[in-house]
Formats: sequence, structure tokens, C-alpha cells
Amino acid sequence: MKEEIIMSPIGVLTGEHLLIARMIYLIQGESGKIEQGKKADLVFIDGVIDFAQNYADLSHHGKEESILFETLAMKRLLPEHKKIMDELVLEHIEHRKIIASLETARERHLKGEADAVGPMLTACRRLAEFYPGHALKEEQAFFSPSMEYFSRREQEGLVKKFWEFDKDLLLAKYLKFMDQYDR
Repeated sequence: MKEEIIMSPIGVLTGEHLLIARMIYLIQGESGKIEQGKKADLVFIDGVIDFAQNYADLSHHGKEESILFETLAMKRLLPEHKKIMDELVLEHIEHRKIIASLETARERHLKGEADAVGPMLTACRRLAEFYPGHALKEEQAFFSPSMEYFSRREQEGLVKKFWEFDKDLLLAKYLKFMDQYDR
């Protein structure tokens, strides 16, 4: 009998954290170049905005909020797990605010406002500071305890919902973009 290997929900989400961490590394590198006086690379900034909105937020946070968190909300969570889940939702909202500020600064820069580089750099720094702590909180304080609420079959069902959720997302698009900057 051929054994089917099913990835766990934690495996899917943690794997996505690795890709997000790669982008954060690139953001830190580009931020350093801007701090040293290099002109802001707007193609890179556009890619960061696109990645943050579509991959990190729409796909990754989307799976967490609309699949994992909604399914957990139907369970009898311990107060400490509910509290962490609520904190994570607020952090996702903070992520969206950071990206909105980056978009605003980018638009200002495109209009020729010389002082827009500072806010663009600030938003990139905030994003690079935000994600490592956020991912660590999810991985160390939430993901494992949250899986205790699910049977193996339920976990497999979550993974299937994850794949269905972003089956149309073009992961290759973001890998190609990052490969251009990862030298």
C-alpha cells in the first residue's frame, strides 16, 4: 500500500514564513543601500508592495484568518490561545497599515517629492522589524498549541483548504522577483 504524505497546517504556514523571511532579507539589503545614498529602486519597492499585499497578506494571512482562525473560533479555546489569536489578527492589521504607508510614500516619490524617500525607508524598516517577531510568535506560541484542537483528519482538511485557498496564486512570480535581487 502506497502511503500518502500530507503536510501539516504548521508545515504549510512555516514554509511560507521562510519565503517571507527571504523577502525581509532583501528589504533589509535594499534599505541599507538607500541609507548609504543609493537612489530608491522603485521596481523593487513595487515588488515589495505586491508581495506584501498578495503573498504575505492575501495568501498567508488569508489562510490564517479565514481558515485556521475561523475554524479555531468554533472550538473551545483556552483563554491564552484566544488572546494570542486576537493579537495576531491585530498584527495583521498593523502589517496592512505599514504597506499602506509604503504605498503612500512611493506615490509621493513618483510625484517628485524629494522628502518621500524617508517615509519609504521608514516603512521598509518597519516591515523588516515587524515580520521576524510576528513569525516567531506564531511559530513558538501559537501554531503548535492550536493544532492540539484538531484531529489528524481535521489537520489534513485544513491543509487541503490551504491549497484550495491559493491555488491560483502565482508563487513562481515571487520567487523569480526575489531571485533578481538575491545576489
